Amino acid sequence: MPALSALPSLAIAGVLLVGGYQVVHGTLTLGEFFAVNAYLLLLVFPLRSMGMWVGQYQRAMASGERVFEVLDEDRDVVERPGARPLPDGPGALTFHDVSFGYEAGREVLSDIELEIAAGQTVALIGPTGCGKTTLTALIPRFYDVERGSITLDGLDVRDATLDSLRSAIGIVGQDTFLFSTTVAENIAYGSPEATPEQIAMAAVRAQAHDFIMDLPDGYDTRVGERGLSLSGGQRQRIAIARALLMDPRVLILDDATASVDANTEARIKLALREVMRGRTTLIIAHRLSTISLADHVVVLDHGRIVARGEHAGLLEESPVYQEIYRHGLVERTFVQLDPDGAPIEKEDVA
Repeated sequence: MPALSALPSLAIAGVLLVGGYQVVHGTLTLGEFFAVNAYLLLLVFPLRSMGMWVGQYQRAMASGERVFEVLDEDRDVVERPGARPLPDGPGALTFHDVSFGYEAGREVLSDIELEIAAGQTVALIGPTGCGKTTLTALIPRFYDVERGSITLDGLDVRDATLDSLRSAIGIVGQDTFLFSTTVAENIAYGSPEATPEQIAMAAVRAQAHDFIMDLPDGYDTRVGERGLSLSGGQRQRIAIARALLMDPRVLILDDATASVDANTEARIKLALREVMRGRTTLIIAHRLSTISLADHVVVLDHGRIVARGEHAGLLEESPVYQEIYRHGLVERTFVQLDPDGAPIEKEDVA
């Protein structure tokens, strides 16, 4: 492009030199000289455009190679021949003899036997790296089990179409991804047909409506790439609203309140109690206040279920749970709301 930009200038210099010499010696009229110079100036823009197009072409080729590398990548998880839509149901989950590893010979989960009744809320707890997130990732088939099976409402998830399976599961993770678009469109990402009223109701339930209305354009405010104009807690509440708007039969909360303060967490918990009623929910958390939402606690260690039950019983009977509790992986401070809705911090002395 620099060469093609310089070429017209060199040509103009040549015309001035040669044409000026001919005009002085009478072999070229002044009108002919100006005509040739005007024709040359008409070629300047096309030449410079060619340089720009060459540069754009090179960048497009480099970008295209990266895109096609992704498109040509073989997917590990594909639909089986004859896969059928997930049948209607309340969201009953069953893990039968499930084992899984990211690498051959290194199991992350081993011999998982777990039955979650429809509408039940189960908290998964354990040391870092024990397989909690991996276990929940197997439900929407982000990975396939190596041995055993996972059924949702009586159908093996591997026999269901991916669209029907994943539309029945809502996930709120630790790392919330927002697109560079409006708040409303981010909330409606999983439900593009949602009305503004439905979007606002989901935001109210997720305790996000108030801060959204304080934004410059409310629900029409653009949040920037990955939502960088919002705080971590605000991004997480929008992700919760997105999951609630989908109205999934299975809800997975992977440390979903990790980026919110105690006051916000208390209000989110108040909303989640109503939303989780009648919905199968799996909670991965380290805060005792979040785990208190669960009907049942499952303790994992080294990829195996080592205990299950309620907090008080596990604190007496499970050495792993006692160790987790003693070392603070489960935070001992929890928050309740007084009759006026104000948060009250208390210390768990169990």
